Amino acid sequence: MSKGAATQGRVRLPAPIWVLAAVAFCIALGFGVMSPILPVYAREFGVGGFLIGLVVSSLSMLRLATMPLASAFLRRVGPREMAMVGAVLIAVTTTMMGLSDSYLGLLLWRGLSGFGSAMYGVSSMSLLFANAPEQLRGRANSLYSGGFVLGAMSGPTLGGLLSGVNIHFPFFFYAATLVAAAIVLLVFLPATPPAARKKHVASSVKLAEAFGDARFRATLTMSFANGWQSNGVRALVVPLFVVETLGLTPVSTGIAFAIAATAQALCLPLVGWAVDNVGRRRMLMFGALIAAITGAFFLLANSLVSLIILLCVYAVGASSAGSASQALLADTVPATAGSSLSAYQMFGDAGLILGPMVAGFVMDAWSMEAAVVIGSVLFLVAGAMAWAAPHARLPMLGPAFGTDEGLATGSA
Repeated sequence: MSKGAATQGRVRLPAPIWVLAAVAFCIALGFGVMSPILPVYAREFGVGGFLIGLVVSSLSMLRLATMPLASAFLRRVGPREMAMVGAVLIAVTTTMMGLSDSYLGLLLWRGLSGFGSAMYGVSSMSLLFANAPEQLRGRANSLYSGGFVLGAMSGPTLGGLLSGVNIHFPFFFYAATLVAAAIVLLVFLPATPPAARKKHVASSVKLAEAFGDARFRATLTMSFANGWQSNGVRALVVPLFVVETLGLTPVSTGIAFAIAATAQALCLPLVGWAVDNVGRRRMLMFGALIAAITGAFFLLANSLVSLIILLCVYAVGASSAGSASQALLADTVPATAGSSLSAYQMFGDAGLILGPMVAGFVMDAWSMEAAVVIGSVLFLVAGAMAWAAPHARLPMLGPAFGTDEGLATGSA
C-alpha cells in the first residue's frame, strides 16, 4: 500500500461534517413535510394554477436574486453565524406563511424565505469545504448530500400525516426543524474567529479569477445541468408520462420517485469513495454520461418497472456527477470564495427555474421526448468540459477559511 493510501485510510471525516449532515437532514425533512402541502394551501386562497406555481417557484427565484448579497455577507459575518441566521430567517418566514390570511401574504413570505435559503446555502457549503480533508472531499460531499436525500425521502410522507392535524401545522413543523438546525450549529460548531474573517476578506478569490480555471467552469455547467434535468425537467415530465402514456395514477409517480431516492441514498457512500479514489474528473464524466443516457431514455419505458429501473440508474449517475463536481469545486476555490460558491448554487437555481419553463415550451411545440433530450445534451457538455480540464493536480486558487496555509492542493 502506498504512503498516500495508508494516510487516507487513517483519516476520518471530522465531526463538523457529521454535524452538517445532521443539519441537512433536519432542513430537508422539514422542507419535505411542507412541499406537498404548499400547492394545496395556496389553492385555498382561490387562485389558479399559474399563481400556485408562482408561490412554489418564488423561493428559488429570490434565492437566485439574493445569492450575490449572501456571498458578500459570508466573509464578514462568518459561515457558522450566517448559516444560523439563514436558518432562523427561513423559520420566521415559514411561520408567517402558515399564519398568512391572503395569497399575497403567502407569496411575500415564501419569497423572503429565499434570502434565508441563499444565506444558509452558501455558508453551509463554505463550512463543508473548510472542514473536509482534501483526500476525503468526495465522501464528505456524499455524506452531506445523504442527509438531504434521507430528509427529502422522509418528509412528504410525514407531511401528509401532519396535515391531518390541520393544513397549517406542517409549516410550523418545518419552522421548528429550522430552529433545531440553528441550535445544533450553535452548540456543535465553533464560532468563526473575528481575526480569521478580517484576514481573509481581502485574500479571497474573485469570481473573474475563478472563471479562468477550467475546473470551475466544468463544475458550474454540471450544477446547471443537474438543476435543469434532475430537479426541474424530471419532476415535470415523469409525472405526466406516468399518467398520460403509461395510464397509471399519480401514486405510481410517488412510488417511482421514492424508490429512485432510496437507490440514490444507498449509492452515495460508494460514490463518495469513488470520487476520492477514482478521481473527480473521471467520476464527473462517468456520472454525466450515465445521466445523459438514462435521462434521454425515460420516455422509452413501457412499464412502471422499467421506468423505475431507469430512474434508479439515473439517480446513480446524477449523484456521481454532482458529488464529483462539488469535490472538484472544493479543490479549485477556497471556502472563503463566497462569490464562487454562490455562482455554483446560482447556476443550479437557474437550471431549476429555466428547465421546466423551456421543457414545457418544447413539449407544446414539439414533443416530450425533445424536452428531455435537452437536459441530456447539457450533461454531455458538462462531461466534455470535465474531460478538457487539466489532468494534473493543480493548486487551489486561494487560502481556505480560518487557516493560514489553505487546504492541500486538489486532485484534478
